[in-house]
Amino acid sequence: ALAAFDRAGRALAAAIAATATLVETDIAVIGGGVAASGETLFGPVRRHLASYATLSFVRDLRVVPAALGTHAGLIGAAAAAMMLAPAGRRGPTA
Repeated sequence: ALAAFDRAGRALAAAIAATATLVETDIAVIGGGVAASGETLFGPVRRHLASYATLSFVRDLRVVPAALGTHAGLIGAAAAAMMLAPAGRRGPTA
């Protein structure tokens, strides 16, 4: 199982480094159920990131779990739906 997390961490690190290089970001947020694995996943991601994020502007890239945990996608989808709903059809407001 640890070898599988290491392989996944390597793949995620490569994808995160490539994306961060394209969009010049300084933080990557991982959410959903996989983020609940904690350092079992984040340790390998951060370790492998050092070999992929080699350009100066992505060298200090941080990888963190989503603050909303497994609810991040659901909350984001609800927020997007509220933004797209016509003004009179947004339902009750608090």
